Amino acid sequence: MSRVKIGDVFKIEVSQGKAYFQYIYNDEVCGELIRILPEIYDSDFDDFSRLVKGNTKYLIHFPLKAAYNRNIVSFIANHDIPNSFSLPKYFRDDKRDKDGHLIAWQIVNYQTLQRETVDQLTEEQKKLSQWGTWNDTLLIERISEDWTLDDWV
Repeated sequence: MSRVKIGDVFKIEVSQGKAYFQYIYNDEVCGELIRILPEIYDSDFDDFSRLVKGNTKYLIHFPLKAAYNRNIVSFIANHDIPNSFSLPKYFRDDKRDKDGHLIAWQIVNYQTLQRETVDQLTEEQKKLSQWGTWNDTLLIERISEDWTLDDWV
């Protein structure tokens, strides 16, 4: 494979087995956006058309091209992004003090990069994926600990 393309599905090894994600968007500022697919598998998974049609655990920016070139992730196949999926308009981020205590939440508009600060998240805002970019170490750690958006408080 010479180039990473939208729709490509990749495998990454984690302590419990194999996890999969799909490359869904390239942002000029933030880079590659991936959708983390649910579940970790003991062995190689082979029904990717069913897997990619399923739920998205969360989205995160990830330096996919660099990870692929360094053999940190393995290309599996290219699949259409589900019709039910649409690029979100908003992401969320947290503001913390120097001791790591949560001060407030920020809602980031993905198109304008404008931020709105809120003290409490609505139920809808709690479903927003995290704003930012994870490296492979953090991605593996979060997948291994079965991290979800509900865990992020």
